[in-house]
Amino acid sequence: MGPLTDSSSDGTAYGRREFLVVKIPVVENVDDRWHQREERIDEALRARGLGSVLGWGDSLGEPTSRGRRRVAFTRVDIDISDIAAGRSLLQSALAAIGVPPGTEIHYSIGRVRYADIYAPPEWLLERPQD
Repeated sequence: MGPLTDSSSDGTAYGRREFLVVKIPVVENVDDRWHQREERIDEALRARGLGSVLGWGDSLGEPTSRGRRRVAFTRVDIDISDIAAGRSLLQSALAAIGVPPGTEIHYSIGRVRYADIYAPPEWLLERPQD
């Protein structure tokens, strides 16, 4: 039996081999408690047939002097069919959604890891990651 594929246009084909992560910094006094950004990202990806949001979650930052850690960013895991097209779409969609400066799109090309970093009004592209 060959690899699973799906010719549907809803962006959920199981044959995908690419993965992106969007890291959105948490900004004080900006509330997205219903996680509408993730929904809008998913809608944009599906509309273009490029993929879908697999899930999301909050990640903690460094400990404070009291040893407590606050939520530093929201991570959005994305299943994508084309890294270049996905990056381009996400750069436009994330700016339109109004994500804060410092939002990052993480991806790999070959075995090298990169991030595109939002520095309004533009994106700093293909920054190597350790």
